[in-house]
Amino acid sequence: MPAGRLRQLASETAIYGLSSILARLLNFLLFPFYSHVFTPDAYGVISIVYTAFLFFNIVYQYGMESAYLRFAVEADEDGRRRVFSTAVGSLLGTSLVLSALIVLFPAPVAALIDLEARYRWLLYYMAVILVLDTLAVVPFAELRLRNRAWRFALIRLAGVAVNIGLNVLLLVGLHLGVAGVFMANAAASATTLLLLTPEFLRLWRPMFDAGLWRRLLRFGLPFLPGGLGYAITDRINLLFLKRMTPEQVRRLYADRFDLEALAREAERAARAVLERAGGVLTPEVQQRMAEAAQAVYGNHVVGVYNGVLKLAIFLMLVVQMFRFAWQPFFLQHARDPDAPQLFARVFSLLTAVSLLVLLSVSFFAAEIVRLPLPGGYVLINPRYWTGLFIVPVALLGYVFQGWYYVFSVGAYLRHRTALFIPATLAGAAVALLFNALLVPRVGMLGAAWATTLAYATMALVLWGLTRPHYAVPYRWRQVLALGAWSAVLFGAWHMWPALQRPLFELLLLVGWAAALPALRVVTPAELRALLRRRPPSA
Repeated sequence: MPAGRLRQLASETAIYGLSSILARLLNFLLFPFYSHVFTPDAYGVISIVYTAFLFFNIVYQYGMESAYLRFAVEADEDGRRRVFSTAVGSLLGTSLVLSALIVLFPAPVAALIDLEARYRWLLYYMAVILVLDTLAVVPFAELRLRNRAWRFALIRLAGVAVNIGLNVLLLVGLHLGVAGVFMANAAASATTLLLLTPEFLRLWRPMFDAGLWRRLLRFGLPFLPGGLGYAITDRINLLFLKRMTPEQVRRLYADRFDLEALAREAERAARAVLERAGGVLTPEVQQRMAEAAQAVYGNHVVGVYNGVLKLAIFLMLVVQMFRFAWQPFFLQHARDPDAPQLFARVFSLLTAVSLLVLLSVSFFAAEIVRLPLPGGYVLINPRYWTGLFIVPVALLGYVFQGWYYVFSVGAYLRHRTALFIPATLAGAAVALLFNALLVPRVGMLGAAWATTLAYATMALVLWGLTRPHYAVPYRWRQVLALGAWSAVLFGAWHMWPALQRPLFELLLLVGWAAALPALRVVTPAELRALLRRRPPSA
């Protein structure tokens, strides 16, 4: 049993997790704060802009992180400088051009992401942040490649600290509202880039290898359509939710939302448009007033959905921590004689951990949002609780996302990165189809199921495509049995309210864990080996 190498993956996952947890936990830690500062419709606007960030980041980076890892891993120090300088030079040039286009043509960009005219100025912050974040991609990849996990983590933590501190200062101290969120983000991105200066000084040289650049592009560009497909899978649901009409919102959520408060907010949004127009009521102003009023309903749904989705962060963090450590791990162990068996065990263990987190968060979601805070507050403002029913479905999506990362090993090791394209495009097609079918009919629950089905499609299509090129003996029987056992326990908890109490929920989790040896997902011998302080001698 490759316990020593599994411990190495677990150790690096934990260290990268310090940064990934706190960087992504920022969204969760800030959301309770935001939930008491912003109404759901205002938070919905913030959510839409950050959804646009996801799409634009993929375009700005066009697979250069993975391309750098691939070409730098086998290069000597001089070769690594050449790869680093070429990759950074490419990203710098393209990011400046793209941000200039955003600044010069804000109207079509705002229309593309369905951002109302009154919030168009947020695009200028976006243009700056995108450049800063893009320039940090290659230095961070270098830290991962050199196994400098602690330095990676500390730099990420510094950016998190700046972001949190400035959010509090700008929102509470200076009352800057939505603008304060993006000012804090820009400052945090600049801080992160500044702390990566030693990597630039060590590796960057005034050189640009055109031939190497073309090879980097050939490797990295297949990640662009695949990445966009992945973004569609993950976040297109927010754009569908935003387009929900006031009539659809009232029909679906009459017993959940405060419709009178929504109507008042819509009226205020319309009046704000009229005031900016100097009180002159032209047909164009009337049209903008109607659009602003209707947008309040869609923004409210987006805010509630994206807010409660933060509870899925506990599993998302596990998956993202794993992703950071997984790619260097399988590249380093690809030549091991038992590599396929090693990767199969990783799949089983990741699935077990993911299902445990899914059940735990689903069982205790109501208790989590009600955690008391000083001053008589609770963790999440009650106006967001109306979306808690989507949490288990959203968590299931992250289980399949973890599978997708595991199955990527064959595409990397056999240089078949083009296989990511049909897998992610299949997921994107499923996301678009089911969001279009379900969101108008069942709203937030439809959006959650569309995303989960899309992730499942991505993972299984990628597995099917990579099998002929790199076969891994995944233990499907044990994994599916564990999934069935998890579904039985969740179904019992959902159907019988008597079980929805902390003591019984803990007992359900104990019962789930007790089945692991019986299902042979994890054997007692493996547990003992993994917990040993030192790896066994070869």
